[in-house]
Amino acid sequence: MKKDVNGFPLEGVLVLDLTRAVSGPFCTMNLADLGARVIKVEDTGAGDECRQWGPPFVGPDSAYFLGINRNKESLTLDLKSPEGRRTLLQLCAKADVVIENFRPGVMKRLGADYQSLEREDLIYVSISGFGQDGPDSGRPGYDILVQAMSGLMTVSAYPDGPPVKCGFPVVDIVTSFYASQAILASLFSRERTGKGRYVDISLLESMMGVMCSVTSAWLLAKTETKPMGATQGSIVPYQIFKAADGMMVIGAPNERLWQGFCRALEREELANDPKYARNELRVKHRHELIHTIETELAKHPRQYWLSAFEREQVPCGPVLSTPEILESPVIRQRKAVVPLQDPVSGPVEVLRSPMRFAGLEPRLEPPPRLGEHTAKILQELG
Repeated sequence: MKKDVNGFPLEGVLVLDLTRAVSGPFCTMNLADLGARVIKVEDTGAGDECRQWGPPFVGPDSAYFLGINRNKESLTLDLKSPEGRRTLLQLCAKADVVIENFRPGVMKRLGADYQSLEREDLIYVSISGFGQDGPDSGRPGYDILVQAMSGLMTVSAYPDGPPVKCGFPVVDIVTSFYASQAILASLFSRERTGKGRYVDISLLESMMGVMCSVTSAWLLAKTETKPMGATQGSIVPYQIFKAADGMMVIGAPNERLWQGFCRALEREELANDPKYARNELRVKHRHELIHTIETELAKHPRQYWLSAFEREQVPCGPVLSTPEILESPVIRQRKAVVPLQDPVSGPVEVLRSPMRFAGLEPRLEPPPRLGEHTAKILQELG
């Protein structure tokens, strides 16, 4: 691996991206943001299926695709043809990292699975819905399926309400972070040992991994987490509330903050009430306490309460729409939204990577058009 202490951490690392949809592409985008060269292999037909996930579209591709594929090169290959498979194997021979999210068994049939490549220094990551073995290994891995099967939809629902899907593909995103973390750890290990490794990551296990408060409640105490909607089962108060003119969130996860919460609410006697002396008791008397809080909050507009709770340093904030947060001072002053010149669509605005390295401007190349870099990459391969 080429080292460049003055550039991005992964400069000189070549990543062969054989993924599509969300979990793999989001992972490889993070690696590209860190300086890796990412070659995204797409089929010669429509390419990554995510390109068609719209509207909205920006030029020929969906905004969805464009949001998770910056800083990459696109190579189109027909992997059903001998020529396509030969090119794939040539790329695998040069890559530091190969990442794929085909169904288990597909890469073996192509002759490009980890065992067939026989490279001791290769880091190879397989992302699947339910793992490379086991009774569900052949089941397709889609975010909505795992949201349902992991229990996420159940614990996110309101009491007596239907299961609730998260508003973005949280399973895919969580899995991508586990994958990128495994790749970074493997690159670090390879620097010391010269050896790569094979990594098997599933969407289901990734989601279970981050649902630790829910899973540990059952595994350790045989307590099932019930649907709580916009509240928190183990902390009170810690939820969405309605002020006179809008929704807000307020949380008091420790006793110091509970004292400040009561002062801000202008109900200091609550802090001295034995029924609410500890969080455990506040959880026990949840319904009575929340009713009291809601009654007080309804007396004034949201900004009144936000100012009051902020003075006491109690965690609070307004419930915002996507346009509201993207146009907010905190996002604009942090320059989290940056201009980008797209070769097809012209000037656009995009989010930059949240990874900020001192002395380095964010790496920001437009997401590739389908097959944009095919000729260049094939020339490099001779």
